[in-house]
Amino acid sequence: MENMKSKRALFLAEETLKIVLAVIVIGFLIYFLASLYFANKDGEELRFAESSVGYIIEQMNSQTTELQIFNPEGWIITVWKTGGEMPSACLDLGWKDCICICEEGTATSCDTDGFCKSYSKEIFIKDGSIKIDNAPITLELNYGDKIEVNKK
Repeated sequence: MENMKSKRALFLAEETLKIVLAVIVIGFLIYFLASLYFANKDGEELRFAESSVGYIIEQMNSQTTELQIFNPEGWIITVWKTGGEMPSACLDLGWKDCICICEEGTATSCDTDGFCKSYSKEIFIKDGSIKIDNAPITLELNYGDKIEVNKK
């Protein structure tokens, strides 16, 4: 009788150990998949930022007066000028003016979570930056000595 209880206890301990190990493995798998998903999402938003900055510059070259930006939603369009704080992405390349789309409107954020591109003419944003919220947002471009970009 005691031998039977001993076998049951051993069987119960083995099954409990298997369940605990299975839960740990499933937890690591969920963590790995979530990390993979968020790493891919960040890369996708940077690609959106790059294409949006390219589109804005392309439209400025064609002197378009109005354009729409869709992505990355929640990010900020900002411009930087020589003489003030500037992202190293612009400063290191010797750009005088650059336009960036960044997750936050700081120079540091533009270096780590953003994309910047130089433009030959000075760009001015009245409020300093434009948030891409409720996409698409419509931008109004006014040309003169400098290009003024405003949210419509």
